[in-house]
Amino acid sequence: MPTDRFLVEKMITGGVAELLVGVTQDPAHGFVLTLAAGGTLTELLQDSVSLLIPASRDSVLQALTRLKMHQVLTGYRGADAADIPATLAAVDVIQAYVLANATCVEDVEVNPLICAPTRAVAADALIREASHD
Repeated sequence: MPTDRFLVEKMITGGVAELLVGVTQDPAHGFVLTLAAGGTLTELLQDSVSLLIPASRDSVLQALTRLKMHQVLTGYRGADAADIPATLAAVDVIQAYVLANATCVEDVEVNPLICAPTRAVAADALIREASHD
């Protein structure tokens, strides 16, 4: 390949489901957290729910139960279930980052958050800084 630099990352295996965890800043309501089917299913399923930040862990858990993807997360048809506490912890960290950087963050998107039986891994993230015009 005609380049001097490469980025090699570990392949995450054993994922049960992929989620999108996004945060956008709404002028009327502040930061809004969106949980959705992630990866290649984001546009296909259009399966999402939104909450205002800060959202409690219980609120996030309730939001996850409203997703069509919830059955997959909990072990559909005897398949392995995702580690829901790890998934909730990942959402907590994303919210904490946004709140700690509220003056300079416009939006954050983790897609996919790979939810596996023993962990949740942010495989790709985009953080956009707020413009201060």
